[in-house]
Amino acid sequence: MADSTLPPDLPDLVMHQIILLLPTKPAIRMSSLSKQYEGIWSALRVLDFKEGELPHDDDDANDKHAKFINILARYLAFRKKDEQQPLLDKLTLHMRYLFGDEDAIIRKVLSNSLERHVKELDISLRSKHQEVECCYCLSHTVLMNAKNLTTLNLEYLRIKEIDSAETEPLCPSLKTLSLKTVHFDDKALFYLVLGCPAVEYLSVTSCSFDTPVLHVSSSSLRSLEVKNCDAEQIEVDKATNLESFTFVSKFPLLQSITLNDTINLNYIKIRAQYLTYFGLFGGHDHLNATVNTPSLHHLDIHAHLTAKVSVNAPNLWLASITLEEEEFSNYNWSWKHFATFCDFLKAFCSKNIILVMRDFKAIIFPDNFKSACYPPLPSTNRLDLIMSNPPTEESDISDLEESLLWMAPNAEEMVFAQLG
Repeated sequence: MADSTLPPDLPDLVMHQIILLLPTKPAIRMSSLSKQYEGIWSALRVLDFKEGELPHDDDDANDKHAKFINILARYLAFRKKDEQQPLLDKLTLHMRYLFGDEDAIIRKVLSNSLERHVKELDISLRSKHQEVECCYCLSHTVLMNAKNLTTLNLEYLRIKEIDSAETEPLCPSLKTLSLKTVHFDDKALFYLVLGCPAVEYLSVTSCSFDTPVLHVSSSSLRSLEVKNCDAEQIEVDKATNLESFTFVSKFPLLQSITLNDTINLNYIKIRAQYLTYFGLFGGHDHLNATVNTPSLHHLDIHAHLTAKVSVNAPNLWLASITLEEEEFSNYNWSWKHFATFCDFLKAFCSKNIILVMRDFKAIIFPDNFKSACYPPLPSTNRLDLIMSNPPTEESDISDLEESLLWMAPNAEEMVFAQLG
């Protein structure tokens, strides 16, 4: 059996340093062995408060929960006695939440961590009740002092509506924001992200919303992951630095995903059973996109020919494809160009296709190419071609018509017109 007393020959300062190097639970145990070391553990730079799994017996569970709350109360009492608030690198608080009973102590623990300039917060407050009204409600005023926070993980709570008139950023240093099983009041997520002007990584998982719209606007965002959220519409705006977008959903009321101003986006992965509309307005020239959407009805995409796009959408009715104007400015209409163009179009198996581009010559495939390759749009019923400079000479019109007939051999209707 281990000796329960501390070595008598160790100086107090050394013991202090030893305790401050330990994980939370061993530090609490060691501090309790001697009155003179009591409370030292509260100055740890990494605090890990995890209640753990509760016993099935209600009495045992309540007893264990009471002991956990007592540890939090002792922590606050020790910190109140200390005139100095040592820096805190990370606070983890995972506990069962009893509706209303622990609001005050949770708020005080969070406030103290922010007073200690915490860098990472990991908060999980699971309630045995599923109703939104029974979740811990995190007010934006708690985060107003989070000037040093770089990582924020929130789970099993509710975030109130955030005042859109706030001029000061909530979390000016935040880089990583992870939200899981969080319920948002109207536009709370939008203003939360807007209040984090340096955020780069955002993960939203199993979240719900008063208004079923997940709207994010952030020019600093580099990675966005949305999984299994109860949102009917996904809107991303002004995401000029977004590089990666991942979306997974089985939500039956899901309608649309719209990505705007995503000029640096180079990775997309979408798996959404009920999605009916996807709009992509901007992407990197080396975009790699995989879209698996059995119910997709309308696809609207602005892309480069060099993008690698894979679309599995057996019910796609309309694909509107806009190719960037500069895409054709340096092409000499070589075989390589037409092979790239043909491979790009094969990704869009739609009944109706609208193709918007700059130069009609870029779509007049050479005879030797047409004889050697399969047409890219064999299942298209209608093909609309909209160009900045449509052909005017009869020979060019004839060549263009012949090329369109090869591209979509089963099309019943073909139209080409001038853009604008």
